[in-house]
Amino acid sequence: MKILQIIFSLVLASYVFATYGLDMSIYQGDPALSDFQCLKKDGYDFAILQAQTSNGGYNPYVKSQFEKCHQAEINYVDVYIFPDVSKDAASQIHTTVSKAIGDGVLTGKNMIWLDIEPYKWSSNHQTNIDFIAAMISECEKVYNIKPGIYSNWNSWSEITGGTTRFSSYQIWYPHYDGSASFSDFEPFGGWSKPNIKQFQGTTSICGTEIDKDFY
Repeated sequence: MKILQIIFSLVLASYVFATYGLDMSIYQGDPALSDFQCLKKDGYDFAILQAQTSNGGYNPYVKSQFEKCHQAEINYVDVYIFPDVSKDAASQIHTTVSKAIGDGVLTGKNMIWLDIEPYKWSSNHQTNIDFIAAMISECEKVYNIKPGIYSNWNSWSEITGGTTRFSSYQIWYPHYDGSASFSDFEPFGGWSKPNIKQFQGTTSICGTEIDKDFY
């Protein structure tokens, strides 16, 4: 009985200390402040907002979303970029990040996540690895912004051949099993422990739609 109580306590602690968050893209438009306040009340304490779309465009709603997150006291806000591999890697980071900094969305405290999933990537793994490296270099050396990687087992293998070159960066992975737990994580790309999990896809809540995340 005592062993069962200890196990239960450990499981309970893992949920108590989990931090729940959300991510949203250009498709969510510009939700109302009351929507973000509702999300905060429901326990969402961090947000990751799309800054660049897959065609290289800048999300026109990201500044407003960012400001509303902070007004709603969702104080941990990062952004993510969906790379356009048909354009120069460094220049699109320059365009997007400089706009985000100008809008007050990015500072040295915010991370920028690179969304690495199948979409018009080269069939040459080394070409893709070099592209990712160029984006990371622009984030770090030009803007002093900390980058992270969003990907999963299959995407990373397909796009990079499973390279471990970027394993020193944080990993955010999707697995829509509805479980706020890292117990499903399978090491890949040199990552043995994840940082964030996107555990549920498009979900209608608080007058808007989000993806659910936790760390």
